[in-house]
Amino acid sequence: MSTSELLDEKKFAKDLKEVQGQYLDYPYPFRNPEDEKSRLITLQADSLMEINHYLFNGKQDFKNHFRVLIAGGGTGDAAIYHGEQLRNTNAQIFYLDFSKASMEIAKERAKIRKLTNIKWINDSILNLPKLGIGKFDLINCVGVLHHLESPDEGLQALKKVLKPDGGMSLMVYAKYGRTGLYQVQEIMQMVNDGEVSRQKEVENGWAIVNALPCTNWFNRGAELLNDHIAHGDVGMYDMFLHKRDKAYTVPEIYEFVERAGLHFIEFSDPFERAVLDIRSFIGKGELTEKIMKMDKIKQQAICEIMAGSIIKHPFWVTNRSDSTIASFDDFDNIPYFYGKVSYPQDIKRFLDENPDQVGLPITFNLEYFGKSVKLSFITSEFTKYIFEALIPQNRTLTEILEFVQTQIGKEMSLQEFKTEIESTVKPMADAGVMYLRHKSVNFRMI
Repeated sequence: MSTSELLDEKKFAKDLKEVQGQYLDYPYPFRNPEDEKSRLITLQADSLMEINHYLFNGKQDFKNHFRVLIAGGGTGDAAIYHGEQLRNTNAQIFYLDFSKASMEIAKERAKIRKLTNIKWINDSILNLPKLGIGKFDLINCVGVLHHLESPDEGLQALKKVLKPDGGMSLMVYAKYGRTGLYQVQEIMQMVNDGEVSRQKEVENGWAIVNALPCTNWFNRGAELLNDHIAHGDVGMYDMFLHKRDKAYTVPEIYEFVERAGLHFIEFSDPFERAVLDIRSFIGKGELTEKIMKMDKIKQQAICEIMAGSIIKHPFWVTNRSDSTIASFDDFDNIPYFYGKVSYPQDIKRFLDENPDQVGLPITFNLEYFGKSVKLSFITSEFTKYIFEALIPQNRTLTEILEFVQTQIGKEMSLQEFKTEIESTVKPMADAGVMYLRHKSVNFRMI
């Protein structure tokens, strides 16, 4: 081994020890297990209805010994949420994290909830292929890979324990929305050079952040990043003082996935999907048409830089090369809603009260995890009957078509139906408030 290789290995060991030490001293995110008695933290992209829609063509019923790996489980949010969703099944959930302190918090939360379907492993993601715990239908690895010395090696380790038809829910940091943050991190590294006390690092960190002028880039976009406000010292250390932190652009995400031999499915945050559409910035016109003729990755790269606000990239990947997203072309699929389930009633009521709206656009806001997405579409003579048919949330697309035809007293062509669904219902799925499940799936999802 050369001198440079030896130095690199020693630096890696030192950095790894510091990262492990950080999560022993500051388990992240801060959670009080007693809070489990009064609330359940639900997570974007971890709802089984969403996972079923995007990773399993809407056909997964989670009843045939479904296996979940929470890789880098931290203080337990994902493990607890999956544990609750799969409570009355024969599914197995494996939690893995190298921070014993974080794992103990997660275990206590599970104990308070009386969850018995979680197995606990205190180890590193990189050791996964050696643990002999089998392969998984679903792997959740959120906020972990970007802290590894080699994220590619970490993703390869995950791939080795993923079933051939399995999928992953991943999240890594985004580059442009964190620009100001990385400038503050650079200040912290200079200020804390030689400092051996984490508590002193935190004290210095607060002094710097509180002294930042309004001209500082972080303060210019302070509303984007607030972990230090939400989680105190724990958030301060994780955000500003972390010893290893890599961020990705949209094109780099696709390259990252491709290097691992996996297949990118979709960004799992509907707000990111909306932001990465050039039509969110520029209306109809020559420039929009020009950009939309570019390949999808280049379009999204342009949008990410234009927005400047994306701080995280949550996304789904699979081992499969074919599409895993439930399709509106499969008429045996059932559309059903997440969160505010009264959207069909609200839209039908509006159209009943405004019969002159036919042929005109309507616009309304869809709520998703405390955020709002604006949706607009042109109504037709069929629109209110489509949404009336959606109210029970148990009709297949075939049954919805039959219902509409009965209501209007005439035949609706298949092409008319597909056009209507494409313009009015599918955007609600894209916005994250409605999903598809196959009629064979009978599973209560929370």
